[in-house]
Amino acid sequence: MLYTPDTLRTSGLNPEGLTFCGKFPPYDAALVDLARELRNSGTKSEAYMWQILKHSKLGYKFSRQKPIYHYIADFYCHELSLVVEIDGTSHNNADTNRHDRQRDLDMQALGLRVVRIADGDVLRFPIISAQKIFVDIGVPVPEVINRFSDGSERLWPVGYLGR
Repeated sequence: MLYTPDTLRTSGLNPEGLTFCGKFPPYDAALVDLARELRNSGTKSEAYMWQILKHSKLGYKFSRQKPIYHYIADFYCHELSLVVEIDGTSHNNADTNRHDRQRDLDMQALGLRVVRIADGDVLRFPIISAQKIFVDIGVPVPEVINRFSDGSERLWPVGYLGR
């Protein structure tokens, strides 16, 4: 998809104040510094998922804390048109649920698929959570994730979980 102000208007989205980069989703440049800060102060579950998505050589390139439209996505894969959100306990109230629903609708209007995973699930079952991402979007689970699940490869660097 080629993103222009006209394609956003056609999708029902407001293009005002956004930076456009052609084939990549437009973003609010005012969020770039905040996204950088969030990359440096992520939650433990985001760190776990990042280990899987970034460092496992899945065959897909993921970005962390990526500004998209007027939001910051926890993880984004351009190749799969995919946003992955890790939802902590702060997502368990009515106002946040409304915001999340609108955010998902806006992301879908941009042609993106959104997968939401509970923070606690990532902490307890990181491999299953990663498998869920690919199953939910109908893409075969990368073999490297399956090798983690059967124990034939290490997921965490030595000492990582103890920090």
